[in-house]
Amino acid sequence: MAQTLRKAAHKAHRRRKPGLPGEALRFHARRGQAADATRARSMTMTKIAVIGAGVTGLTTAYELLDRGFDVTVFDRHRYAAMETSFANGGQLSASNAEVWTQWGTVLKGLKWMLQADAPLLVNPAPTLHKMRWMAEFLSNIPRYKSNTVETVRLAIAARAVLFDMADREGIDFDLERRGILHFYDRETDMAHARKVNALLAQGG
Repeated sequence: MAQTLRKAAHKAHRRRKPGLPGEALRFHARRGQAADATRARSMTMTKIAVIGAGVTGLTTAYELLDRGFDVTVFDRHRYAAMETSFANGGQLSASNAEVWTQWGTVLKGLKWMLQADAPLLVNPAPTLHKMRWMAEFLSNIPRYKSNTVETVRLAIAARAVLFDMADREGIDFDLERRGILHFYDRETDMAHARKVNALLAQGG
């Protein structure tokens, strides 16, 4: 069945749907084979809208299309990947999978609140949503190690899916399969990196 859906995705008709804010990119898979019909009948929802034509939105739409759904991608910009994904470095690795839920992140966040050029800024003005988010963040600190290991496994699986997607569609994007070299100018950062590296190894 997976192979049948894959073939259906390859035959997908892609066309732009004008007259909407920005552009709506429409992906429609033509069904006709028995396996597709059986799968479609088992679905309670066959039409799905994906908001945002960035990396996450388009890969999600691709996978949904591959499973036989009728997918429409909406984005306020004329072309895909014109916002968050626009200046992304395109790194398909699992080496940055360490979760942020640790006391070190909390301390850095407090320090960065006093810096205009901080890599992460948090508005101190309290809101209910923000307080709930912070409480959930703090509650996950005891699970820092296990969450990091699981995130590494998820990152490795996601990377494999992206590689497979590129191979299936014949996408050439100058992929280089190399390692990543990190430099540290402080012993404390180096010591932390060694601990994180041990967690990455546990995750595979």
